[in-house]
Amino acid sequence: MNNKKENRIALLRSFLKSNTLKCIVVNIVGVIVILFMVLAAVTPIRYNLRVGMVPTHTISASKDVIDEISTEKNRKIAAESVAPTYKLQEGVTEKVLNKLELIKNELFAVIQYAKTLEDYSPDRRYTKEELDYASDMLSDISLRSFQLQSLMNTSEEDFNTLFGSLKDTITNTMQGSVSEGQENSAINSIVSIIGYSTEINVLQNVALPVLKEVIMPNMVIDNEATELARNAAMDDVDPVIYKQGQNIVVRGEGRIKENQIKMLDSLGLLDTDTTDYKTYAGATIIVFLSLLGLMLCLNNLDKNVFLDTKRLIIIYLVMSVGLLFSILAKIIGYIYAAPMLFVSIIISASVGYRPALLASAAFSAIASFMLAIGGHNTAADACFMFISGIASGTVSALMLKDNSRRTHVLMAGFTGSVISALTVIAAGMMVSNDTGLIFSNAAWSSMGGIISTLISIGLQPLLETLFNLPTQSRLIDLCNPKQPLMNRLLTEAPGTYHHSLVIANLAEACAEKVGANPYLARAGGYYHDIGKLKRPKYFKENQINQENILNENEPQVSATIITAHIRDGLVYAKQHRLPVELQNIIAEHHGNSLVMYFYSKAVLQDGKENVNEDDYRYDGVPPKSAEAAIVMLCDTIEAAVRSLKQPSMEEIEEFTFKLIQQKIEDGQLRNAPLTMDDLHDIAESCAKVLYGVFHERVEYPSRSRSSKLFEILPSKKIKVDKGENGENNTQGDAE
Repeated sequence: MNNKKENRIALLRSFLKSNTLKCIVVNIVGVIVILFMVLAAVTPIRYNLRVGMVPTHTISASKDVIDEISTEKNRKIAAESVAPTYKLQEGVTEKVLNKLELIKNELFAVIQYAKTLEDYSPDRRYTKEELDYASDMLSDISLRSFQLQSLMNTSEEDFNTLFGSLKDTITNTMQGSVSEGQENSAINSIVSIIGYSTEINVLQNVALPVLKEVIMPNMVIDNEATELARNAAMDDVDPVIYKQGQNIVVRGEGRIKENQIKMLDSLGLLDTDTTDYKTYAGATIIVFLSLLGLMLCLNNLDKNVFLDTKRLIIIYLVMSVGLLFSILAKIIGYIYAAPMLFVSIIISASVGYRPALLASAAFSAIASFMLAIGGHNTAADACFMFISGIASGTVSALMLKDNSRRTHVLMAGFTGSVISALTVIAAGMMVSNDTGLIFSNAAWSSMGGIISTLISIGLQPLLETLFNLPTQSRLIDLCNPKQPLMNRLLTEAPGTYHHSLVIANLAEACAEKVGANPYLARAGGYYHDIGKLKRPKYFKENQINQENILNENEPQVSATIITAHIRDGLVYAKQHRLPVELQNIIAEHHGNSLVMYFYSKAVLQDGKENVNEDDYRYDGVPPKSAEAAIVMLCDTIEAAVRSLKQPSMEEIEEFTFKLIQQKIEDGQLRNAPLTMDDLHDIAESCAKVLYGVFHERVEYPSRSRSSKLFEILPSKKIKVDKGENGENNTQGDAE
């Protein structure tokens, strides 16, 4: 029974910490927020007054009414103005003097310690170790280094004089009253008295800290008496009363305040007409069905988004903002100007086109009925806006499928605006003969699309920054060589920088081939080795004409230095707020693979039975995303192909297949969502790109010396040297 109970508790704890629960909570909160907004928007238009509104009517008190909020405010002011009541606390003077004596003895011991030091003098400077030792001698008071310096340079005579003055002055001060909260005033008074006979340095650095430590109040606040006095003061406050016939609110003057609402409510002057529960029930059903359909479709079509709390929050947040702007359009009376395209555009640009298609459909269903309720032609307006929202949202989302940069967002928005207007015109012509109204609605619908586009362009960077999203625009910005980390990599680790350029190009080509995110793969190639910025000279590609300094260390130490660039890279990535997806590539691009060179070196040196293989593995996990796996493979393939001497296309491709096979056998690709066909395409893409990078150059002939015009400079061959730490080093040697 106990085991079953423990298992249930363990399962419950696991569920409470699980991502599933987080997604459930996000969905529940999202549904509640959207439902609340919709219910608020479909409430029939009435003169229902709320705080902050401008009064639409002049309303007078039908009878005498107490302004309870203003009265309570006045009572609080009266209570706060009552001074605290104090009571005498016995025995405080003795406690203060006893503590003063204890501190005096400790400080005197420090002075004695200073005299035991070599070269003691009144102006001697003490080392940090000496000051630390002196500080450890103190238990009843804590002094900073400069205060200890002053104390240790104080003579015994001055010290005794100081504490004699302190004792007398404190005794006199404590015979009076030192109220709670007024301790600083008493301290300042004592300092001013003893200041005439005390050196300023000793006064500030010794006497003042001692006073702050020992002085305590002998008059403490009597909470019970103070509370009684405050209650009495509150009872003495007369209530604020509005007489019968006195205006509570005046039409058009100021904004309605909470106290006015309270009085009107107590007088029964607020609108209390019967609530239309059918409207609320219908709106609730539409919201639940639309959002349920959205979640079910996401679960089946894009499970990664469905299980990602951050992206779910973005979807609900964007839909809520879209509803907020739609409510604003309803308030001003132009429901067709609602930004129906907003959800489609911004979710396409930030999350993806599949979630955008689904969220746009759900939003169109919710927003169209919300906007139409309370109008003159509810059914027709709801139908027109729903159809135009679906059509324009679908077109815009698909246009942003492969490119969501700002210019494409603008193009998709304007195209969606045209589609929206045409849809409204087509639907209107089928059911109405009022051409003027049809084209007016179409114009406002097009305007709503333009507004959606402008809002999306304005909010997209904010959304990217707030949620640290790896959007296309953000990834392109991160690939700019002027980015801080890229600029540092170029100047501090040029070999690593150029290696990263090649990996970025390889990764992008492979990602395009297998249908992964080429922008994320390219950025991953750029940033995968940023951890090498911490120790750039320990990596072979950054060692120009010098021996590998890792050879001076033990193999395990060298392996630790090499593998540390993953942890260092994550530190840099978090400092610069790189997207989490990019951080995952940095963390996973070596998986938990073996640093073979130093492992083999250790085996040769100590014997295999004396070497722990785990000490020579990266402490990461095998890649979980296609982009991370691609960067891992490209990193491995590029490094290995550099070691080949003038390879042919077939040799590079064959060698690449072997390297991928080794990664499979080592278990580094077990978590990656890549098929064997994908791996085959990756191998071919790498081979093509690398053959273009490393193929043999044509040697240009020199001009005849007899022309004496120009001579071709000696060409340089690139010699690829396999680094001892598993990295490549490229050197140029003049022929």
